[in-house]
Amino acid sequence: MNILVDVDGPRSATSRQSAMGPSPLPQRTTATAVAARDFAWPDFDRWQAFFTACDTFPARWDGLHIAPLPHTPEAETYRQRKLVLFSEWLDMLAHRSIVLAHYARQGIQARVVRQHAGPSCPACDPFNAREVGRHLDATPPFHPGCRCVLLAVHAAPTRRRSRPYQRPRSRTG
Repeated sequence: MNILVDVDGPRSATSRQSAMGPSPLPQRTTATAVAARDFAWPDFDRWQAFFTACDTFPARWDGLHIAPLPHTPEAETYRQRKLVLFSEWLDMLAHRSIVLAHYARQGIQARVVRQHAGPSCPACDPFNAREVGRHLDATPPFHPGCRCVLLAVHAAPTRRRSRPYQRPRSRTG
């Protein structure tokens, strides 16, 4: 199985302090993942350390809290779960600019919403219910396994003004 691995460091816009939009495509190299061998993913390692320090992991991280010993059935299960999370992460990163552009084209404000009411997420909680602008660093996904989404912010309907040609209603009573 061939896996594309970023050799320039973290790809996530939230991983870089100065990221303010889509970055140029990183240089990639092909790495061969052998069934008993794990693959390198710097963002995963950084987020795993973050969630370990917080002593809480998002739901999609089940079975990924601690790497098992190599050459075991658990190691293969771990690698497969990590690969699924990696695939979802890349897919969500690729689509977030499309979602943001969709709202911008229609002139609709959007806000971040967590999809589930499970345990709090130390990475997502600061962004929950926050309106987003044009910058990708403030849009989900914030971490691998993130289940935050953008939702349209519906503006309150404006009160209709009476038309100048309408006669005012008479009040009887």
